Amino acid sequence: MARKTQFGTSGKMAPPAAKVAPGPDRRNAARDPLEIAVSLYSVAQSRVVLMLDISASGARIGGQALPGIGKDVLLTVAGVDLFGTVVRASDTETAITFDEPLDDAELDRLRSVLAEQTQSAMLYAR
Repeated sequence: MARKTQFGTSGKMAPPAAKVAPGPDRRNAARDPLEIAVSLYSVAQSRVVLMLDISASGARIGGQALPGIGKDVLLTVAGVDLFGTVVRASDTETAITFDEPLDDAELDRLRSVLAEQTQSAMLYAR
């Protein structure tokens, strides 16, 4: 039976409360918060969206008219193509799990480039 979340329906039942790990964040991979424009492509359309965070296993993006759960997507980030599938979706945010997790070197390079872009955007906004 599907479980409702703030991002829509997850398709999975919630685990029993006694088995839930303590703490606010139970993700397997640490996520780095961002707010940088990236390209998102799906079969139906392409658009520029905000990448809100990224980890080795996925990313969270924000925008309008985002693809729904189960849709295959391509994110182009700092010249790197990341293929994935939408696993959670709301009206303004979507979570994507990557088909292939990023290795440490790829993730470090992306973090570095994204940090530079974020700093440049903040300087430009002044």
